[in-house]
Amino acid sequence: MSTEGPITVLDVGGTHVRHAPWSPREGLGEVVDTPSPSLLRHPGASVEELKARLLTAICDAVPPGPSTVAGVSFGAALDQRTGTVYGSAPLFGADTAPLDLPAALRERRPEVEWHVVNDVTAALLHFVSAPHRAALRKVLLMTVSSGIACRTVDQRTGTIATDVCGLQGEVGHLPAVAELAGHPIELTCDCGTAGHVAAYASGPGLRRMADVLRERAADRWAASELGRRMASGTGFETALAAALDAGDPLAAELLDAATAPVADVLRTAVCLDPELDELGLTGGVATGLGRHYEASLHRHLRRQGLYLTGDRAPGWLTGRITVCAPGEANGLIGAGIAALRARNPGSGAPRRDGALAAPRVRRHHAIVRDASGLLHLSPRPTPWPGPGELLVAPVVAGVCGTDLQMLRGLRHDAAPVLGHEGVARIVAAGPGVRDPRLVPGTEVVVNPTHPTDPSFLLGHNTTDGLLQERALLPATAVDGGLVLPLPDVPPGVLGALIEPLAVVRYASLALAEHRPGTLLVFGDGTVGHLAVRTARRWYGPGIRTVHVHHTQEGLEWSRRARHSADVRLGRSGLTARRLAEVLGDDPLAVLIATPAPATLPCLELALDAARGVDTVVDLVGGLTRPPTTTRLPGVDLAALRAANQAGQPQPPHVGRLGTASGDKVRVLGHRGVAGEHLLEAAAELCRAPDRYRDLVTHVVSLAGAVPVLNRLAEPRDRIVSGRRLVKLAVRPQEPS
Repeated sequence: MSTEGPITVLDVGGTHVRHAPWSPREGLGEVVDTPSPSLLRHPGASVEELKARLLTAICDAVPPGPSTVAGVSFGAALDQRTGTVYGSAPLFGADTAPLDLPAALRERRPEVEWHVVNDVTAALLHFVSAPHRAALRKVLLMTVSSGIACRTVDQRTGTIATDVCGLQGEVGHLPAVAELAGHPIELTCDCGTAGHVAAYASGPGLRRMADVLRERAADRWAASELGRRMASGTGFETALAAALDAGDPLAAELLDAATAPVADVLRTAVCLDPELDELGLTGGVATGLGRHYEASLHRHLRRQGLYLTGDRAPGWLTGRITVCAPGEANGLIGAGIAALRARNPGSGAPRRDGALAAPRVRRHHAIVRDASGLLHLSPRPTPWPGPGELLVAPVVAGVCGTDLQMLRGLRHDAAPVLGHEGVARIVAAGPGVRDPRLVPGTEVVVNPTHPTDPSFLLGHNTTDGLLQERALLPATAVDGGLVLPLPDVPPGVLGALIEPLAVVRYASLALAEHRPGTLLVFGDGTVGHLAVRTARRWYGPGIRTVHVHHTQEGLEWSRRARHSADVRLGRSGLTARRLAEVLGDDPLAVLIATPAPATLPCLELALDAARGVDTVVDLVGGLTRPPTTTRLPGVDLAALRAANQAGQPQPPHVGRLGTASGDKVRVLGHRGVAGEHLLEAAAELCRAPDRYRDLVTHVVSLAGAVPVLNRLAEPRDRIVSGRRLVKLAVRPQEPS
């Protein structure tokens, strides 16, 4: 940037004029917010008076200086090629007389270098500047605030296409129909025309819808949380958000009525252009109501989705929708990006033809192991998927005990990027991907273990894992059915539990066949806790659970947890006699989910305690060398465990063995699970999220994960930030 100081950036809307200094190096400075001199605030003023006041407000916000640069994000229908304003209903009402805004600003402040873009264009420029969106094909951003509009950019060419007037995406003024309290409703838009999308779905439109609902359903309104809060003097926006938080059905009905026209626009957009990989929604209404707004759109789009696609791939459309968090699509920053790029045409600025310069080489961030085993956050070139491949954006990735063993040098897996648990969103599909569900926007879980191809072991061998902003899934995994679309995605960061819960599901199916009365679980990591918490659901309500903890800290954590075993024991000092007293004579199922060095000692303790008892054992944990024990003479336990790979065969192979003491015992193990187990685990997390939520004890960004993982690489304890770590969830797309 050639300016001496930061760019002054402004975001001009129907409600506020905000301005601040901005530079790429220092970011956004202090934001000053003043009311817009709009028709909404000055209903008696003429259009010329309103325009004059607005020009004064903009010019006064730019400090004096000999080489001042200002970027303006302007909430109006304007010609993207010239900056000429055609109209803004929130600012000027129905007036559509052209205003050459850049020329008018230059006339008042000729020493300022002015750069003007539409407010949605500015927000879109910031939205797509996030690294994890670099490889998307097309992105649409819609703002829902005092007005409604959208813009679409083709990321491959950098083009924001416009029509003959330099316009695109004035969807707030498309015709729309709406229904409220069971009857049609027609309202007038701020532009003066009846029946526009903005008449019902904008901020003022939503308030008008509420007024009509209060008249049509007076008794229900008075009895509702929304009605009670407004009657007590709470403002409409605050009352609506609080009522939705409280689960008020009338508030949800009002929101659904207002979002229906928006859902129609999004549905139509994707129907006409399936290359739209993400549809973002920002603005005071959408961002302010957040998850409630997103849930309302999902209800509409699941109730009436795309023809055929809605039935065959129900999450394909809803998975593309992002309701922006505050600041995720910031018009102020976008105005600065637009101004900076306009001064440097090689950097991707909007040109007069509506295009952006060719994008630079795309890069993403990954947590990478160096030769010494130390982890770093490093930029990497983002690959484009070749034939049969998929490029995915990990949404949440879990860290498991196997990862920690790799960091501690107990396993010699070669992958520089770890992470085999979690949920990802498809960014791009290479040619030849045959499954019609595997398209950009679909959220998936990846089975990390291939049943027949040992070259694919996600996050272990040469296939880099999910602890990065982008991951390339090879054709062998895609063709092998290891990339599984999720009908429903577990909420929050619970996707980090899908793979370990699938392991528990596989184990429960194998062990429950033997009708145990007691389940003995060794291991106080994620798998051990999940096995205890699912026991009554997957073995039957009469099952009794005994949980042996590796550490005293783990035992104390379980004692405080809402869900824990019937009997909790510490491993230290536990004898076979004491364990036998606890277990009794019921048929016994044993699940050993410990680090590899502890697997054989726990197996031996279980066999010694279960003498004379009908026993079946599942070796979930790994094994050290040699994989043998004197309790089971002549048995290669590693070979027994490897007999079941990625959920095959079905039913699993179970070894019927004789112990050194003359007892009979059944033993199995498994490496990986089948796709059905992953989907069943995801469904269980969606069904009862509160039962599992506390197991995800720590949530970090990629950058935040680096010091935590380097700390866990030291084999001391699992105390992080003063709390015991059970499951670490990493959000690769979260800003660091």
